Amino acid sequence: MNKFILGFLLLLLALTGLNSCGDNCVYQDIKDIPEDGWKKDDALAFEYVMNDTTDTYEIVVDVRNKGSYKYQNLWLFIEATSPAGDIYSDTIECALADNHGHWVGDGMASYYANIYHLPVSFMPLVKFPKQGTYKINIWQGMREDVLEGISDVGIRVRKASVEQ
Repeated sequence: MNKFILGFLLLLLALTGLNSCGDNCVYQDIKDIPEDGWKKDDALAFEYVMNDTTDTYEIVVDVRNKGSYKYQNLWLFIEATSPAGDIYSDTIECALADNHGHWVGDGMASYYANIYHLPVSFMPLVKFPKQGTYKINIWQGMREDVLEGISDVGIRVRKASVEQ
């Protein structure tokens, strides 16, 4: 088998495993960042319907960066809107590399691609007060008009593993 095809199949298999949401997942979506970069005013918009107001959930932000990303961290501005129009805003830091410059999280480095995945807990224990459509918008909060090196950003909503 040709090395390119083998590398592509390995990359596809690794990315599929990183995308899996699991049994407790009720929502997952991933937004690709354009090849020419993530403009600071371009929001990534996520929308999901929540019907369960009794269980506790965790909202996770999934960040995938390329090996060419030039920073150790990534700041994100996040705005969550409830069905009633209530808005919760927060800023989170995603530490993508340690102090020695080694990428953290899951990753795959090969001749064909360097992609690293880091899940970041945005809201670790949340109960949704109302049924309906919830919205989350995410902006990059770095000091660049166009940020390069981020591959994609996603949101997962999953039932939290809370011991009673």
